[in-house]
Amino acid sequence: MKNNFIKKIDKVIINQTLEDDFTALDAELESLGYNIDEINSFSEKMYKRQSFLLKGMINKQKDINLLERASLMLQKAIEENIDKPVSYLKSLIQNNQFQVQYRNLENLTIDEIKEIIKDQNLLELLEKLENED
Repeated sequence: MKNNFIKKIDKVIINQTLEDDFTALDAELESLGYNIDEINSFSEKMYKRQSFLLKGMINKQKDINLLERASLMLQKAIEENIDKPVSYLKSLIQNNQFQVQYRNLENLTIDEIKEIIKDQNLLELLEKLENED
């Protein structure tokens, strides 16, 4: 119990120090021979790098989700034989270098549909498909 109490006091002191004044910490680091400007510069670079990587991961996941959604909608349109989405998919296939491979739309798998539409503007495609429903 005494250890927990001491740990809580230490935590409060550290948090108070961090919230109130960085100058005391900077002075302590400088007294130990550290260059505060280098530390700040390195911290800023690492923050920007991590922020950039995180944004990239988020955007990639959004693209994957959009591609999945569009693929499922196109597959549903093929199964239900809805004219406009099917004709749009056929036009994409004609522009695709693998057009011989995709002759029978009914036999397309989700992965094949993804391959066909992956270079398209997915937001525009989804809007077209949703307007058809």
